[in-house]
Amino acid sequence: MIQIIVAILVVLVLLLAIPVNLVFALKKDHSWRGRIIVFWLFGLTRTRIRPGRRQKKTRLKRLRSLIKSAASTGKKLVTRRRMLISVLRTEGFMRQVVTLLRDLLRSLGPRRFRLRCVMGLKDPADTGRLMGLLAPLRVFARSMTLGRNSRVAIQVTPDFSGPRFNGYCCASIQFVPLKLIGIFLSFLFSPPVFRAIKVLFQRSHV
Repeated sequence: MIQIIVAILVVLVLLLAIPVNLVFALKKDHSWRGRIIVFWLFGLTRTRIRPGRRQKKTRLKRLRSLIKSAASTGKKLVTRRRMLISVLRTEGFMRQVVTLLRDLLRSLGPRRFRLRCVMGLKDPADTGRLMGLLAPLRVFARSMTLGRNSRVAIQVTPDFSGPRFNGYCCASIQFVPLKLIGIFLSFLFSPPVFRAIKVLFQRSHV
């Protein structure tokens, strides 16, 4: 039995050590469209996340209900705000949060950024000035690197016929789930977080 548990844990650790690639895509033609693609197991598994209209409507309804409930319970908001302030004032807590954000940003490895668009303003002269302002950005993108095996491509095409903005943007990042779990565990089991939990517990029972 113990051997089976150990084998399962080893397999789980090996799976979590495999990098995950996240691809974000945003396109604009007649309307805005976006999607997120998750690649795992070296591309063997692929999951697309594209929120539909129903999901957007349900999210808006939830947001409105949360706003209404927050407005109706003013006293609870005051107490929660005081609890939050006391937690943020805990010794070393904010420093630990900054360390968490820094470690998370370092663990996310950007792989690719691509921007292609056609844009124009109402006045052709303003379009020309805008292209002049964006010219250094394209030159900078040619020499810009996000890390190892990273690629950056920016292409902006002017349209002097009138107002227009069409194009798409694609970006991808890579991370190791096991590394993220280690970062969160080191944050949760740090002394400042324990002190903040203790303060929160004391405040909730006052």
